[in-house]
Amino acid sequence: MRGVKEALPEFVFVFRHLPLSKTYCSERLKTYCKTLGFTVTPHQLRHSCATLLLNSGAPVLTVQTLLGHKWVDTTLGYARLYDGTVAVDYYGAMAEIERRQALPEDRRAAPLEIGQLIALVDSLRAGALNASQNEAVRQLRAGIVALAEREKLDQVVKVPPSGENYLTGESSLANNAI
Repeated sequence: MRGVKEALPEFVFVFRHLPLSKTYCSERLKTYCKTLGFTVTPHQLRHSCATLLLNSGAPVLTVQTLLGHKWVDTTLGYARLYDGTVAVDYYGAMAEIERRQALPEDRRAAPLEIGQLIALVDSLRAGALNASQNEAVRQLRAGIVALAEREKLDQVVKVPPSGENYLTGESSLANNAI
């Protein structure tokens, strides 16, 4: 809170005109849990909050500050990242590395066809994505299809059947034939 120190209240969190005790939230949580028939601790809520913030894209240093941790390692150990979050970060970093290392002739490669783009977007669905990432993939696919329809392409846009690699044309199912 900002203002003249003398004009500010002594306590920020009060209940019935008295400052909250150190155990107030914990006791209230226990009461609600007992009524609802499950158990959760303030520490579990803190852990869940940190995990949700990190998986939603909040910078680690911001979460560290919110939690009051002195060391960022404490914050990183506090929250688990979902596989989808790790995968997005990994592929984003790898794309940047590949872009930086690409030779000039690699940068002028022909753009992918609509069918190839749709196949790549569909491959994203195979990973562990959260709800907002799933929605982004759905919108991306719908946008590509809409562009293809708008351009009135002469070729039929086909998504390869599962088990076939669109880019190489090889079928992993054919190799397993009896």
